[in-house]
Amino acid sequence: MSKRTLAVLSLAAFAVLLVLSPACVSKKRLQRVEQESAAQLAQANARIDELVQKSDALDKSLKDTQGALAGAQNENKQLTATAASLKDQLASLEAQKAELDKALAAGKETEASYQKKVRSLNGAIAGLRKQVTEMEAQITAKDGEIAALKQTEASLTAAAEEQARKFAALTADKDALAANLDKTVASKKSTTLVLGILLALAVILAIVGFVKGKKTA
Repeated sequence: MSKRTLAVLSLAAFAVLLVLSPACVSKKRLQRVEQESAAQLAQANARIDELVQKSDALDKSLKDTQGALAGAQNENKQLTATAASLKDQLASLEAQKAELDKALAAGKETEASYQKKVRSLNGAIAGLRKQVTEMEAQITAKDGEIAALKQTEASLTAAAEEQARKFAALTADKDALAANLDKTVASKKSTTLVLGILLALAVILAIVGFVKGKKTA
């Protein structure tokens, strides 16, 4: 084998080594990037799952609170209507008592008849006043319950909106990470393809050089 042939083969071998070295490095780097990205994606997915669970819990609490609020408002409406009815009855009885007072003053009612009727009216009026007082106390308590439920609803709504913002941001980060990984993989595959072509050219040049060297010899 001539010196020229040896030189050509040595040059070809060096070219192959030169091409393969960055290819190996590029492949290892790609594997490392893929592993790191996979770990980051797994972490992002875990955080997303955690946020989904928290969001589901918040949604349930919010729906429960809204249901309780609607129930309390309906009860308050019924209590208010009942209280209004009792007040109407009370006003009617008080009007009857006032008419009896006028009748007694005008001599249209005897004292005995007046006392009998007034005693009955006073008992009914006292009973209605007690019911109205109790009903108004229930309405006041229900108003407090409604106010507390509205505050809880507002707090849960704000928390749910914050969770939604976090979820959107985390999802965007995850999508960006996945897109960056795809871009990196595509770039590395392109680089590997180019290096492969260069390797093929180096081998071809080595063969051509070897053949020419042999013919010359």
